[in-house]
Amino acid sequence: MSDQVDLTNPEVQAAIQKAVDEQVQGLKTKNNELTQTNKDLKTELTGIKSQLEGVDLTAVKELLAKAGQDEETKLIAEGKIDEVIQKRTEKMRQDHEKQMTALTDKAAKAEAYANQFKQSVVKGQIAQAFSGIGGLAEATDDVTALALSQFALDEQGNAVMVGADGLPVIGKDGDTPLSPKEWVETLKENKPYFFPRPNGSGAPGSGTATKKWSDYSEAERAAIARENPAQFQQLLKTKDN
Repeated sequence: MSDQVDLTNPEVQAAIQKAVDEQVQGLKTKNNELTQTNKDLKTELTGIKSQLEGVDLTAVKELLAKAGQDEETKLIAEGKIDEVIQKRTEKMRQDHEKQMTALTDKAAKAEAYANQFKQSVVKGQIAQAFSGIGGLAEATDDVTALALSQFALDEQGNAVMVGADGLPVIGKDGDTPLSPKEWVETLKENKPYFFPRPNGSGAPGSGTATKKWSDYSEAERAAIARENPAQFQQLLKTKDN
């Protein structure tokens, strides 16, 4: 038998034609599918194009490129402008509060330092005036502490007495503010226990001596106990002498 196919045989030709028709039909179907897909894609692209008219595509691409790195840019790209403004405003408010807090703290520290310096100057001038009229050295701290509530520094750095209204108290000359020297002079009458007392005779050359318990009135002792506890303890030691 021969293995050669007889191409003229009607059955063979029919089989070949059937196979060709099937292949052609498959290609036609696939072509129709591709054509429809192309039409759909073209329609979609046309719609997108109409939506993008007037939009700066380059700017959009740049925004989208940064969106993954910059939260604010991402919000802008998403059209959330109000949220961006809100976030920026909040950040500015927080930064402003931090700056104000820092400035307030700095000002408070500067004011505290200035007040401490002023008090030191006032105390120095009062102590010098008190010592200058023979006040007791051990009473200096009490005298300067008393003066701090009544004295302030003027523009020239001089300690001057001020009243409850904050204005300078005028001294004896009726013109200039009352000075530390004038003030400590008044202590000789108001608070004599801040000063040494001459011996009973008061004779020249007799020297000075600290007053004893019996030298003070009951009211004076009470004042000493209240204003100068240390001196009061010393005074108690002279009670039986």
